[in-house]
Amino acid sequence: MDAAYHVRELHECGYSIRRDALAPDLCDELVDVIRHMNESWPRSLVQTFHGYQTVRYFDLLNGHPVFRAVPVLPAIVDVVRGVLGSDCLLGTYGTVSIGPGERAQAVHADDVLYKLPRPHPDIMCNVMVALSDFTEANGATNLVSGSHRWPDDPEIRFRESGVEDRFETIAAEMPRGSVCFFLGTTYHGGGANVTNEPRHGMTVAYCAGWVRPQENFLVAVSQERAATFEPELQGLMGYRANRGGILGHIYTSPDNLSGPLAHRLVAPAAPSPFEKRPSITG
Repeated sequence: MDAAYHVRELHECGYSIRRDALAPDLCDELVDVIRHMNESWPRSLVQTFHGYQTVRYFDLLNGHPVFRAVPVLPAIVDVVRGVLGSDCLLGTYGTVSIGPGERAQAVHADDVLYKLPRPHPDIMCNVMVALSDFTEANGATNLVSGSHRWPDDPEIRFRESGVEDRFETIAAEMPRGSVCFFLGTTYHGGGANVTNEPRHGMTVAYCAGWVRPQENFLVAVSQERAATFEPELQGLMGYRANRGGILGHIYTSPDNLSGPLAHRLVAPAAPSPFEKRPSITG
C-alpha cells in the first residue's frame, strides 16, 4: 500500500496500520539494544498514567546509533508528511515495553498538550512501532475509531458521561515490523498485558513544522553529535526552516556563525581576535 492510502485511512478512521515497515533484523537489533539499556539508561514516566510495569526510555538520539534509523524510515515519514507537510518535525521519540501485569492505560488524546479547541488542523501524527507481535492479550494499543472527528477531548467526554468504560476500543493487533499511525486527535491508550512476556515497541511522534515539539532535540543533542547525523534526521530535529523559511531560520553569515549546522557555513580564514568562533563539523 502506498502512503496516500494510509493518509486517506488516517483521515477516515483516525488510524492506519502499515505492515513490513521495519525489516526483521532491525527489529531484532532494536529489541536487543533496549534490553541492554536496563539499569544503564534512566526510565521515564514511571507513574500511574504511563504505568509501573511499562519501561520507557527517551533521549534516544544520545544513545545507540541504531535509534537514528527509525524516525527517517521512508515507510514512516512518507505517510507522516502526507498528513503534516514536508516540513514536519520530530515531536518526541521513545521506547515503550509493556510488561506482564500492566493495566490498560486511560484513553486519551496526545494533542491536548497544545490546548487547542477542537476541531483544529492536524498538528500531530503518532507512530507506534511494533518490535514484537502486538496482540490484544499483550497490550496492543487501544484505539477509538473515528474519535478524531469528535468535538471534545476525552477528559471532557468522561466528565460528561461519568462512565469509566465509556469508549469502545479496537486493539491495534499487528505483526512485528508493522507500524500503526494515528492522529494526535485520536483517542487511544496502551492495552493491558495479561501474558508472561513484555510487548516491545517504540513511539515516534511528529508535529507540524509550525508547532513546538514536545522534546527539545536541539538542546538535548549536542551540535557536535548532531553534525554526524544524516541531513534527513537533522531536518526532523529542527535544523531547517519551515516551508517558506518563515519559522526556524537563522540570521547568520560567514562573519556571524551560529553553530556547526548553521547552513553548513565555513568559518572565515582570519577571524577577529576578539571573537571566538565555533568550529564547523560534519
